Amino acid sequence: MPKFIYRAEKSDFPSKGFSGATLLAIVPVFSIFYVLLILPFLSDDGKGQRVENILFWPAAAVLTLTLVFRNWARIDSRFFLSLPIVSLIAYLVFAAASVTWAYSPDFAFSRLVVQVLAVIVVVVPYALPIRTKYTIPSVHLCYAIALAVSAVYVLTTPPSPIGHPGYFYHKQELGFLGAAGVILSSYELLHRGWRRFVALIAIGLAFWLVFESQSKSALAFALVAVVCSWLTLLLCKKTRLTPAFIVAAVVVASMFVSNPIERIGYRLYGDPTLTGRTGIWAFINYQISHKPWFGWGFHSYYFVPNSPQNKAPGYIRDMPSSHSGYLELKLETGRIGYWIFLVFIYSSLHLLERLRRKAPLRAWCYLSIELFAILINLTDSDWLVLDSLWMLYLFVVAEAVHSSLPSKVPAPVQVPVQANGYAVGRRPSRTVKLGSAAP
Repeated sequence: MPKFIYRAEKSDFPSKGFSGATLLAIVPVFSIFYVLLILPFLSDDGKGQRVENILFWPAAAVLTLTLVFRNWARIDSRFFLSLPIVSLIAYLVFAAASVTWAYSPDFAFSRLVVQVLAVIVVVVPYALPIRTKYTIPSVHLCYAIALAVSAVYVLTTPPSPIGHPGYFYHKQELGFLGAAGVILSSYELLHRGWRRFVALIAIGLAFWLVFESQSKSALAFALVAVVCSWLTLLLCKKTRLTPAFIVAAVVVASMFVSNPIERIGYRLYGDPTLTGRTGIWAFINYQISHKPWFGWGFHSYYFVPNSPQNKAPGYIRDMPSSHSGYLELKLETGRIGYWIFLVFIYSSLHLLERLRRKAPLRAWCYLSIELFAILINLTDSDWLVLDSLWMLYLFVVAEAVHSSLPSKVPAPVQVPVQANGYAVGRRPSRTVKLGSAAP
């Protein structure tokens, strides 16, 4: 009876690269670099928009799609069929529909186009088998450079009355930068060599810059996210639940507490209004009640001609956002858009359990960033805006979906062998003996 050994097939060993693989892996990282270190230095057109976006995002999206279509056969359809990506696309489709009833359709359409292009650039590359080994270190390096540049600005320019903005327009942006830097550096500290060295410098700068920005909520939420993500994944390991169930349980429990955010604000800072945010929220809820199901249209409320915000009383009239990402979702796309986006958030949390089984440390980093974004949007508006935190969130979700997909490597093939140890009817150069390395 002939012996059977494993014969290595070419398909068993995925190719190390394909046309444009390296460039596709770099594009999402460069988009974060652009938002972090190029966009803040560009002057806007007086309407809160920067003209350079008209050039950068279309060019980056065309490059991405060109490389993707050139490697069409390598696209993993399961990526686009995953619930986080499906729900993100569904929200963008509904946002596109909202342009038809938007308060200012022209502004809504132009802002939606920029967001769609950004999603293409950051998310779509992960539908192909690109290497992700160095993407997190590369993103961390971008943050480390941004932290160093911000440190120079803090040392050489005077602060604003409410905190130092660094090279950004508002101190909260510097706080977000520092808080995200703390999370990324905490992960990089677990590695050796230059990654740990850069992380040590970056985490020190991050803590210092958060204090200089006086962004207390950003630092508090970052530390809570780092600790709670570890506890959540530990609980998931013990109970076989996913982070989505644990976060949902916390949300449901908070519904039985009267004004939980205001209570926490009073406990931490002695200010139940959270620096006037409760007044803003009351007015925004009033505006939401006018169009509860469909909203005012995607990004068609703030910074538009004759905005309804102009009717707000006192300081609320001058606010650039709702200071709550969840209220802003309801304001712009109503309850329908809000619930679609919640599916995107919870499904992104859900798949991290699958990633935890493969790479627990990376899952902890991703969950920390996702929890931080979820928490910071309780007191600030940061969903679907062109800043570093939203780009980082998209990047993490796309990488998590990409990393959690089951492998397509086929099962080993057994073939009969001759007495000399080679497969029947095969040349020696085309076979692999048992225990030998694959060609």
